[in-house]
Amino acid sequence: MSDPRFKPRAYTTEPNAFGKAASLGWITPVTEAEDDLCRAAQLQHTYAVRINRRLRDIHKTVRDYSQMTGIGYDRLAKVLRGDAIMRLEDIAQAERLLGDILDTCDKGR
Repeated sequence: MSDPRFKPRAYTTEPNAFGKAASLGWITPVTEAEDDLCRAAQLQHTYAVRINRRLRDIHKTVRDYSQMTGIGYDRLAKVLRGDAIMRLEDIAQAERLLGDILDTCDKGR
């Protein structure tokens, strides 16, 4: 796997809590480009928290989820902890397989 353009967890003041804690502190962006990346990181954190919560709810591990998705465990673990960038299809797949990932208003239906 190639290195991501950025690591979402680098935009929080609590990188070890990325994808786990309900709320985090975030850096103060200096440029508009940094603000865009910080907002993207916040979105990824939100979805990672929801995926991790659903896995706990259904008593599955990240390794179990990796097998459900067909995504390699290494990539999936990196995405959920903010070391790699989450893709839109990751979110759509999580909604299909786990449910309760998207807000009702996010579903567009």
